[in-house]
Amino acid sequence: MEVKVEGGDEFANASYEKICDDTFRDIGLRSNIEQVYMYCNAAEHVFILSVEIGRVPSPVKVWDVTQREGDKLRITDEKYAPKLLALLWDKYGERVQQISRLVIGLELKDEEIAEVMNLIVYDPREDLNSRVLDGIDRILPEGARVRYPMPSTAGITIIASENPIAEEWKEKAKEIMRKMASSKGGT
Repeated sequence: MEVKVEGGDEFANASYEKICDDTFRDIGLRSNIEQVYMYCNAAEHVFILSVEIGRVPSPVKVWDVTQREGDKLRITDEKYAPKLLALLWDKYGERVQQISRLVIGLELKDEEIAEVMNLIVYDPREDLNSRVLDGIDRILPEGARVRYPMPSTAGITIIASENPIAEEWKEKAKEIMRKMASSKGGT
């Protein structure tokens, strides 16, 4: 994970680099984040934090954590059992029953069972995004309560300030996002 902080004096930039690094390490995200860029303007109390997400495991589907046995599913990875059962009960109601700790009975048609096997039980990206947002909240100064998220397929960018977010800061955030995207191709 690469961390770069600009906009403040040398001490402030180094301090925020350490805070970013420590925070994402503490919440276990260093291996999932490619780069972090933070821009600080203390005079106008504006902070822009952009996090580029890197490797994320693929979503876990029903067929990844079960084995079909006719009209039953045998759970092969117990840690997903609660999410799997909740998903199936939510979608199919009483037509899904837990026969034993690791066996689920299905009163479904064959085409419905085929559909079941492709349902997503757990998407690590959803969990990752909430954890990244938690990290960002820990890093940004407490007084910067006005937040403006910038959409991106590669990660999360947040502008934070005490004041309403001006257009110039939105443009600065877009510039940062472009810079991060181009550095990804160059490295």
